[in-house]
Amino acid sequence: MKKIISLLLAVFISICSVLPMDSYAAETPVLQSKYAVLMDYETGNVLFEKNGNSKLYPASTTKAWTAYLVIKHVDNLNERITIGNLPYIEPSSMFLKKGESFTVKELLSALMVHSCNDVAYVLAEHVGGSVSGFADIMNKEAKAIGCTGTHFNNPNGLPDTNHYTTAHDMALMARKAMNNPTFREIVSTKHLTIEATEQYPQKRIYDNSNKFLTSNATMNYKGKSIPIKYDIVDGIKTGFTNAAGKCLLTSAKKGNQRVIAAVFQSTNEGVYVDSRTLIDYGFENFDSHVIADKDEYTDTKRKFFTKQKELIYQPEEGYAVLTKNGEPLDGKYSVNTKLNKIELPVKKGDVVGSMTISKNGEKMRSINLIAQNNLDSIFGKLIENKLFLLLLLIIKLIVIAAILFLAFIFIAKYYYSYKRKNKGNRRKVNRNSNNTSERPHRPVNHRDPVSEEKENKIRRRPAEKINRNTDREQIKRKPKK
Repeated sequence: MKKIISLLLAVFISICSVLPMDSYAAETPVLQSKYAVLMDYETGNVLFEKNGNSKLYPASTTKAWTAYLVIKHVDNLNERITIGNLPYIEPSSMFLKKGESFTVKELLSALMVHSCNDVAYVLAEHVGGSVSGFADIMNKEAKAIGCTGTHFNNPNGLPDTNHYTTAHDMALMARKAMNNPTFREIVSTKHLTIEATEQYPQKRIYDNSNKFLTSNATMNYKGKSIPIKYDIVDGIKTGFTNAAGKCLLTSAKKGNQRVIAAVFQSTNEGVYVDSRTLIDYGFENFDSHVIADKDEYTDTKRKFFTKQKELIYQPEEGYAVLTKNGEPLDGKYSVNTKLNKIELPVKKGDVVGSMTISKNGEKMRSINLIAQNNLDSIFGKLIENKLFLLLLLIIKLIVIAAILFLAFIFIAKYYYSYKRKNKGNRRKVNRNSNNTSERPHRPVNHRDPVSEEKENKIRRRPAEKINRNTDREQIKRKPKK
């Protein structure tokens, strides 16, 4: 019997050793790349990192941050930019010609799809006034979202020893940029065609340099040859210099969950193998429970006496809770929004309220509500005049004072009227009381009817006697005949 059991066990082990195993998800990723970070998009939690806070050169992944800041600082992406005199800029390039004119959005698409260094230069000057001015904006904005190991010196990532970052900081910037729908649309573009111009008579036709979006080639992944193209990937940006090696920022979405992979200093194939390894590791080992989707909490508020009629606002970001795969939420979550008092004018991007996330009644997080449009008074710049505002304040105070005065007069009048009426009622009550007390008391006689009749007879008798006597006198005095 023991021999049979041992034989069966040996067969089972042998079979298991030759069958393909799908347990990679539970294993810690092993990467060729020198630097890497995997970040959950909704929560910002780091799911995996390899030298995540070490200094590195970002190469053209820099352009992701450039593109986001251009979108943020330019109100109208259909605004046209006319190309002037440009210095020589190392390719990749759109080979812009003096006198050509493009919309900001066309240039942004060329920047992210074809990684055009000359386009980055033009956009930086347009927004920042100069390359150095735009670099200052890049650094300021990066610091504002929590980047601690970053310093940018140009908008395109060309080699510069004073232009550096970390894998963690780049993942933070990618997460912030992917929060913008226009950015998401541009970085997911697979092919781009820009029509010919007078100065450049051929169409410019570009394929996205991100092979996850466009490649027909294959790669060796976990012992298998699979397509490099990955349908759940929707961006973001490639990069390469000799100093930086192969670099890739990747966004991938599966169901309600999105992850950001930042891979640096890798090889041609290794950068995609490592990026996919991180993406799959994130989806197979973690669940993202969305508590508040920012798009679902987009709302409007009517505002009278404004040109736009209403304010559109939405949370700065959504909120989700990350758990290990298969684990439920550990509490009951609720979401409440509160809009501030709206003071005109409101500019797109202004904080106009807050969204509060609570767990079991306890506040967990407060997220800003951001204006999605400008809101201007129909009275124009008049209400922005300090003197006019002071005059309005004085008028308000006068009106309030007049209302309070009238209210006081009304209350006083009512009070004195009530007091007089009350005093008159008291006087009547006192007078009636005095009259009652001074009136004499008359006893009531209860007589017998028979006795009363006898008394009346007695009273009548003298009268009768007198009458009789009177009659005799009259008789006596009657004259004789």
